[in-house]
Amino acid sequence: MKRIINILLLISILVSCTKKQEAFEIENIFAINNLNTTENNKTLEMDYQGSFENGFVIPSINQSKDGFFEFKFDIKNNTNKDGVYFYKIYYQNESYKFPEEHPYSNENFYGSWEDTEITFKQTDVIPSDGEFHTIKTKFRIVGNPRNEKIYYGSNLTGPITQEEIESIVIAIKNSPEWYAGVVEKAKNNKIDINTQLYMDGLYVAKNKRNEGDYNNRWKRNPRVGQYKFLLVMVDDSSSLRSIPMHIQNISLKNSDDTFLNPFKYFKELNDNKIKTFYTEDDLKVVLRPKIKNGIYVNMSSFTKPNVDTSHYSLSCNASKDLLHNACFEQFISTHVADFKFNNIPVVADVTGGEYVKSDYYSSLNKKYDAIKTPIAVSDCPCKTVSLDNNKIILKNPATKPGEWKKENVGVITRHGLSYGKYRVKAKLPSLLNKDNLWNGLTNAIWLIYQQGDWNKRRTCNANGGYVPRSYPGTGEISYVPNDIYSEIDIEIVKGSRNWPLSSYGGDVTKKPKDPITDSNKVMVTYTNWDLACQDPENFNRGVFDLKRGNTSYSLHRWDNWYQAITGKYGELNDVLFNGPYYWFEIEWKPDEIIWRIGAEKDKMIDIGYVNSSVSSIPNNQMLLIVTQEWHLENWWPEAPFNQNFIPFPSKEITGEILEIEIE
Repeated sequence: MKRIINILLLISILVSCTKKQEAFEIENIFAINNLNTTENNKTLEMDYQGSFENGFVIPSINQSKDGFFEFKFDIKNNTNKDGVYFYKIYYQNESYKFPEEHPYSNENFYGSWEDTEITFKQTDVIPSDGEFHTIKTKFRIVGNPRNEKIYYGSNLTGPITQEEIESIVIAIKNSPEWYAGVVEKAKNNKIDINTQLYMDGLYVAKNKRNEGDYNNRWKRNPRVGQYKFLLVMVDDSSSLRSIPMHIQNISLKNSDDTFLNPFKYFKELNDNKIKTFYTEDDLKVVLRPKIKNGIYVNMSSFTKPNVDTSHYSLSCNASKDLLHNACFEQFISTHVADFKFNNIPVVADVTGGEYVKSDYYSSLNKKYDAIKTPIAVSDCPCKTVSLDNNKIILKNPATKPGEWKKENVGVITRHGLSYGKYRVKAKLPSLLNKDNLWNGLTNAIWLIYQQGDWNKRRTCNANGGYVPRSYPGTGEISYVPNDIYSEIDIEIVKGSRNWPLSSYGGDVTKKPKDPITDSNKVMVTYTNWDLACQDPENFNRGVFDLKRGNTSYSLHRWDNWYQAITGKYGELNDVLFNGPYYWFEIEWKPDEIIWRIGAEKDKMIDIGYVNSSVSSIPNNQMLLIVTQEWHLENWWPEAPFNQNFIPFPSKEITGEILEIEIE
């Protein structure tokens, strides 16, 4: 026993001596020393002030005294002479990242000083007095923290102005060749030349907004979720010089022309003269779009030069106040005009039960002159979207005989993000009436890419690249290595829970039958538009299963060229729509997507799942949309009802958005 005690004493002495040999000691490391909380796990809500022009800044000027975090640590000089030390702080989003050893870890959202030219800072002289001395510095989390030139552009914000469009139109008219091309385009599109000039002027003006040397930090906004903070300490200049400049200055690339994540570098570094420390606190960031701030009308989202503004209100308009403060815009989807109904010439209240299943089946056998009309979008902003008691009201308008219109309606957020848990609390309109007949609507909660070449997805390497969203499914495919298109959907439809026989390889034994109990159910479909990138190792087509834990998810892709992967979950119409509200969630992570629904936020269930083994997960920046749409019948094969035999609505159909949060 005496021998064991002597050995333990010797070990203690050796450890003590080793500790004394360290050039310095660090303690009490806090990244967020100036918030009014004693909790080490701090939560901060992103502040919308100035975010439209400059991107989100964490913290904002409203959240700390000077709009910065105070970073502090205590250092003790253990040498026998006074000296200076070098230090740098780094932050990284931990909730939505690739592991440091992953080849895509350079895509992680990390940063340091806002001015990337500032590398390591030098402390004041730290005396060799055996005491700890406090070092303080400031930093904040901003968009585009690496100051990448791809996210630079014009310093203009807001909608494209009439002056910008007019200058392009004049240039077109002054160029005979350009003008002739626009004339030909107008003929092909069957629209008048002035409308085509406006559309081309608008398109060119939007592209010119990407030209310039102003740092558009909003193009790579900070991510929501958890952040960690790393302090790197160096005790001599020679050790400092051993750290590559592309780690000291994160705006620089390494020799292979890629960024290197400093968290990866220091994790793998084995140098006892370079010390790393995680802070004792961390930060969680959430985003809650403010409904009360109003709905902005972006005139450049309309393709016609003259728009009816008679329904403007204090909370819905195109004013400068809403330009800078509104979190939502009215969503105008112009591409849907390419899709046309061949509808029965009937106006009726389907939702209320005026038109029931017997009427529907009778219509299938009647001869009639079909009403051929495109899916409509509003040409009167604020007429179908509005605010009421801190709720966004969506109204699919009623129509009359002769008007023949089924009009989509929706709102879109105005601040793009990459990744997050997108939760929507809403009372969306019922899709079935008491006779379980579909009213023709599809309720959708979805994410869509932001426009601009700066927002391209990562390169797809396999099989030539991505299949463009515009590819119709016939003819030769013009693959592209990069594309900006990304979309993640929840679409609630009256459809079959199963797919056509061809999706099961023509084997009738493999195709399940829809149960009778589905008559009062709708399908909550979930989709990732991956543009058929075949990089995933288990890329597949037809119906196939993906397992997550003990749950298996049935997924589907129409063909190798088809640009999306989809699944379905059946739920009672009354459960989703007849209560005071329901929650819908898309959790978008770097390597997987999870879809959830539930009566309460803390009681949601997983209904869908894909990961990067079967589908290319988007890594660009997207916006959130909530819509009430009219879908063509061929978009969901084997659906029990055909849109063309559903009447035009005689009464408006209303939905409510009550709350949105992203974390």
